[in-house]
Amino acid sequence: MNRKQFFIILSVALVSFLGTVDMSIVNTALPQISKDLHIPMNQAEWISSAYLIIICMSLILFGKLGDQISKAKIFQLGTLIFTISSLICGLSENLIILLIARCLQGLGASMTMATNLGIITESVPFNLRGRALGINTTIGQLGYIAGPAVAGIILSIANWNWIFLFNVPIGIFAYVFGEFVYQKKSMKERQVIHIDWPGFIILAVLIGLFFIGIFTGQQIGFANTSVILAFIASLVLLIAFIVVERRVDDPILALSLFKNPGFSISIIALMFMYIIIYFNNVLLPFYIQDTLKFSPSHTGLLMSVLPVVNVFTAYLGGVLCDKYGAVIMSLRASLVFVAAEVIFAIMQPNWTLMVMLLGFVVFSTANGLFQNNPMVMENATKDQQGIAGSILALSRNIGFTLGLSISTSILYGAMSFKNGKKITTYPFGNDSLFVYGMHFTYWVAAVIMLIVTVMLIWLLKHNQNKYA
Repeated sequence: MNRKQFFIILSVALVSFLGTVDMSIVNTALPQISKDLHIPMNQAEWISSAYLIIICMSLILFGKLGDQISKAKIFQLGTLIFTISSLICGLSENLIILLIARCLQGLGASMTMATNLGIITESVPFNLRGRALGINTTIGQLGYIAGPAVAGIILSIANWNWIFLFNVPIGIFAYVFGEFVYQKKSMKERQVIHIDWPGFIILAVLIGLFFIGIFTGQQIGFANTSVILAFIASLVLLIAFIVVERRVDDPILALSLFKNPGFSISIIALMFMYIIIYFNNVLLPFYIQDTLKFSPSHTGLLMSVLPVVNVFTAYLGGVLCDKYGAVIMSLRASLVFVAAEVIFAIMQPNWTLMVMLLGFVVFSTANGLFQNNPMVMENATKDQQGIAGSILALSRNIGFTLGLSISTSILYGAMSFKNGKKITTYPFGNDSLFVYGMHFTYWVAAVIMLIVTVMLIWLLKHNQNKYA
């Protein structure tokens, strides 16, 4: 890997770092924002939700524009919008201005997420892609680690506005650095922009309604009439979207991509993986703090083991991916995932803490070795790298969102079944009931990863037959 390639990866990864830091910082600061703006917590949560919804609604559009114009130009514009809107967020003094600025921030983040992987895959040779994407993942993971710590430091010495102002100098540096390292397209290389606006509008509204239904359902219950109607409308729009896309010459989302088994299975495997990753975010804090009786600070310290280990294993996974291939490494990682879920599914509160920490290490190792990014990107043509990266980012966000809903539904459902009455919170005074629900949820996670393993075995055999 030469210096030019390394600088491109570093520039992309720096903005990835900003995005992951921003998510964890804001979530940590929501209670303080709620207090200072004199708003209930359920309204403050939309500061995070609106950001994610806008990202997902616009990912496909910016992936398409990146393929048609220039991924670097879209990425740089996104960095600029993200930085400016971070400044507006930091200067805002009421919820309305903050929400508008967060939507703009989501727009900028969407532009960078839709094009970052495409920039990397276009900039390095095939035999170095795993390593390059591993570096990007590693630096992004550092953002998850740094976020809560940075938020804690900032909130201890300044008001919450500075969690957004923190982004500004880094964003400016990333933008200026990018101007020097990204390859500029000549006039002859530029293409006429063609966007399937009807398809995009239907898709954007579909995604928006789906996520609003998820987030609202988590607050007021999924049996609520408005939530059910949101999901029904999403399904109708999905059917309409497929009909429209089949009738246009240049669709916003080429459905032919999904005819490629490698691409489709990679996307499904990625989504399943992120669903079970979020199982940990939901279950482990309750288990450590409420079942094992650790303090919040010690809980945070123990949970930090997961991303810390992943920082190292993500790069190792990239190196091994270049040597053995993305599908083989992901298949091996899926088996390690199953082992981690089994550890979590059988561990008991009276066991030594080392068993849980072993589970953390095994899980983070699997996460780092699973090569979802290379698997997806190598199954898209050169002129589809932007749209493939957008679908990948969208699938990741859908996985995280579904992971929260699915894990809580399974957890509370299992506890309610065991107890004989409905339970919707931690059963204080009955820790064994929570442990039962947690074990059941992790067994479901193990089954999900076994399904992924079977899919990857089929894909590996399909690829062998294809190139035989």
